[in-house]
Amino acid sequence: MLPGFLHSLAVAVYLGGTVFLGAVLIPVLRRRGPDAEGLQLLAGVLRIFHPVSLACLGLLVLTGAVSLTPLKESLGPEYVPRLFGVLALKLLLVFILIMVSSYQFFALGPRFLRALPAEEETRGGVPSPQGIQLVQRLQRWNLVAVALGLFIVYLGVWMGHIG
Repeated sequence: MLPGFLHSLAVAVYLGGTVFLGAVLIPVLRRRGPDAEGLQLLAGVLRIFHPVSLACLGLLVLTGAVSLTPLKESLGPEYVPRLFGVLALKLLLVFILIMVSSYQFFALGPRFLRALPAEEETRGGVPSPQGIQLVQRLQRWNLVAVALGLFIVYLGVWMGHIG
């Protein structure tokens, strides 16, 4: 029961944060125009969101594995014919999601933070084209992560109905 609750909570935090970042915050900042204040706001959100979402992904993998064990026991020899195809697809998509998220956490995020002007330079300063380009890439990869995450959730619900 606790693993299922933690799994659902981690899904909500990860997907909710990813949707907020890719479909709400970044589009609003881009519509406002590239100003240093907006980029500093995004930097502050990334400094919190990336570690939290990385922890959520780890928790999802662990609680997913723990939740799968009773299902395997209850299905017995029927486990492979009934669930393995869906589970294999889900695990493949989880792996891809982890790779997409890792690219954001360990490549795009730090490069974006390094491209920001220093706090003293933000007054009246114009953001670098590299910083603006990185924001666009962050948004694009966040939306990819949202699509993958939603499809993974769909497969998880489907597995629950099959099992």
